[in-house]
This record gives sequence, structure tokens and C-alpha cells, in this order.
Amino acid sequence: MGGKWGRLLTADRIVVGLEATRNRDAIRELAAVLQNDAAIEDFKSLLTDLMRREEHGWTCIGKGVAIPHVHEDTIKTPRLAIGISRQGIEFGASDGQPIHLIALLVTPKKHQTQHLELLAALSRLVQVDEVRLQLIQAADAAEVLEIFGCIGK
Repeated sequence: MGGKWGRLLTADRIVVGLEATRNRDAIRELAAVLQNDAAIEDFKSLLTDLMRREEHGWTCIGKGVAIPHVHEDTIKTPRLAIGISRQGIEFGASDGQPIHLIALLVTPKKHQTQHLELLAALSRLVQVDEVRLQLIQAADAAEVLEIFGCIGK
């Protein structure tokens, strides 16, 4: 597992201590880590597509987790960004819980199967109580990477 996540997630794509308190602001804050990423050809389009995707239904999966995601032509290679909110973010989750963990997944449109596989794997991973709680309580990006198994892989 570490190898897969290691290709998608790096320390500069992790925000421990998101400041936003509302869903759209949180997505913007986290997406900002991808703004100068060479894999993202058109950041403005990416952000627009993320917001449009959220209009069709918030991407909360319960237990304090949201996974906003998009796949589009302006993305060259998959990227994962992780945001952790200590205070919690109002996302309108069906279970009524504030969001403490946001996993933002972006992939090239031509890789729809890979997008679905990554989304499913990410969903399964953060549904494991121990993993989710470790991520939410992580002190810094290095700890998040360690949890994902990215260090030394």
C-alpha cells in the first residue's frame, strides 16, 4: 500500500491544522497545495470542477471524513492532498458529524478506472477506525506520511 500512496502523497500536499470552518473554504484551502504542482495544468479549472462536483452532493463518507474528488483532462498524473481540521468543518454530513479529515483526490480523466480504484481504496482506508483516528490526531505531515506508509517506500 505504501508504494501506491507514496506516488500520490507528499509532505507538501498535507495540511495539518486547516483553518477553514466551512466546506467550500476548506476545499479551496486544501486544493491550494496543488496550485503550483506541475501535474495540474489548469488550477482554476480544477477548483471549478471540484466545486461543481460538490454541488451534486457533498463528498462526506461519515465518521468525520470527506473525500472531494475529480478527474479531468487538465490533470497529468494523480495527486492526493490531505487536510486535517482540529475544530471540525461543517460539511452537512448525513451523520451530522463535523469533518476532521479531508482527502482530496484528483486524477486524469483518461484514467477513470484508476480514479475509481483509488477512491475505493482511500475510502476503505479511512473507514478503519484506528487509521482514521491516527490521521486526525497526526501532529505533522511526517506523521501523516508514516500512517500512509509513504516514508521509506
